[in-house]
Amino acid sequence: ASLTPLMPWSVWSFPSSQPVPVLYCSNWVFCLLFSGFRKNGFEHLQKGVYIVMELNLNGKVVVVTGGSSGIGEETAMEFAREGCQVTIASRSEKKLAEAAGRFEAEGFQVHTQVVDVSKPEDISALGEKVFQQFGRIDVWINNAGGNITKPFLELTVEDWNFVISTNMTSVFWGTHVAVDYMRRTGGGVILNTSSYMALIPATQKIAYAATKAGIVNMTKTTAGELAPLGIRVNCVVPGLIQTPIAAERIAANREKLCAQIALQRFGVPSDVSRVYTFLASDAAAFITGAAIEVSGGKLCVQDIGAPWGKQI
Repeated sequence: ASLTPLMPWSVWSFPSSQPVPVLYCSNWVFCLLFSGFRKNGFEHLQKGVYIVMELNLNGKVVVVTGGSSGIGEETAMEFAREGCQVTIASRSEKKLAEAAGRFEAEGFQVHTQVVDVSKPEDISALGEKVFQQFGRIDVWINNAGGNITKPFLELTVEDWNFVISTNMTSVFWGTHVAVDYMRRTGGGVILNTSSYMALIPATQKIAYAATKAGIVNMTKTTAGELAPLGIRVNCVVPGLIQTPIAAERIAANREKLCAQIALQRFGVPSDVSRVYTFLASDAAAFITGAAIEVSGGKLCVQDIGAPWGKQI
């Protein structure tokens, strides 16, 4: 199919479909679709208006820490679908191998490296390896994290330091490493993973909540300081997403937790991964220093169940 419009209003013909009226506007395309498909990045709706965005990510070099499962893996997979060279990092060699198998099953190659993000030397080695292999780093995603759930009075200094080093010091040093290589090639994008805990904390998770709130302000500070280098910095603030790490919590409190969400469902990793690809793309060229909440409208109003005829 030809995707080059000849006039502001144009008609594109797709294989096995009727001509589709199209309004072309810069990088955005508004398509009136009446039968759906997904191919080469095009999503579908059975009826209505559909938006196609050109992300211009093909060939970009992307690093994702914590990329062997959950949101990190799905985010890495989404970049692979966009034609990127992707490297994922994790503490677990076994999990990396399993993730690589899932990428292969989807028809993609992924590069892996064992990294403990609480160790700055491991993060430095990751950046060096990727740069030596590809000659550039375009997108760096500080996604790895950890948590220790304990009442405040039982939390030790060792517990505190573990969560701080894993969740926040790793973002500090990961950003340093990414900038060192990005500035050599004209800039790039750094994306950090925060959490809804940054907005409303929970008991027994004081260290986790503190680090995730800290990541939001680290994002804003570095966005301001790194702008002259052509580097954008943003963070994603996921709500409750159905990942292996959240499975037990969801299973134990499904109805209560879902009642807090305006959309009345839990998120899935792809709800979040597409936000990362958008923020990394040319379509987000004027977005930096932002914290993008992806929570399905969790607690956006006090009486969140009322429109559904429910009481929270």
